[in-house]
Amino acid sequence: MHLLFRIFPMVAGERCPRRKSGCAAVDALTAALARLLLRLRAEEPRYAARGGQERYDVARRRLEAACHTDALFRAVHALQSGRGDAGDLAIRESFLAESVHWHLARSAPGTRLVVVAHNNHIQKTRIDFGGPLTTLPMGHHLARTLGSDYRAVAVTHTADHVPEMVLDARRTVGFTVADTPLAPPEPGSVEAALIDAGLGGRITLTDLRRPPRDTDGEPLPNRIRSQSATLATPVPAAFDAVLATPTVTRDPSVPF
Repeated sequence: MHLLFRIFPMVAGERCPRRKSGCAAVDALTAALARLLLRLRAEEPRYAARGGQERYDVARRRLEAACHTDALFRAVHALQSGRGDAGDLAIRESFLAESVHWHLARSAPGTRLVVVAHNNHIQKTRIDFGGPLTTLPMGHHLARTLGSDYRAVAVTHTADHVPEMVLDARRTVGFTVADTPLAPPEPGSVEAALIDAGLGGRITLTDLRRPPRDTDGEPLPNRIRSQSATLATPVPAAFDAVLATPTVTRDPSVPF
């Protein structure tokens, strides 16, 4: 993974030789990962006999993670360059959903898993910020396969600022985190509803399973903050509940 993080910021910063198919180092990495994964699958009996099935399964899953990460970085770079397809962003989301099933399959019957992730990953509805940023998130895949056994709890806030990702090719991960001012919450949003109800200064947990509706019969709220943006989506369809706090701060342990 460290190799992936070192190579792709170079691509984003245009600091490596470019070809039509991309940076030669990245192409070589992609080919090597694909070949290694195919070999690992083909040699499963031998590897499992030598090190045990569990160790083989973990090694294969980690290699699959590396392949998906490689493909996602390529997709993000292509999208930022105006040459990509937003559908490729779902590569990570389907892998995340498959990983949940991977762990469930190796757990005792009746096991419950708690997955902590960004709202955009856990939501059940399609991610759509307008333009090219549209994809099917992990939560959509899990809701499709697990049905009512999958519950999504969003986290938001009513503050007037938020830590935001800012692209920076000088950073090892390709971005930095900077505190960003926010406009007042949009009408129809979770945050606006909490403030209007006099709850903006409190920690709240809102049950969305029996939502109010607008004059057209559509469920409310229909918007929720997503970092410094606002995501337009039927929130009760995307989440089962929303946990809101009055403040949000940057994690001091984040090194970039």
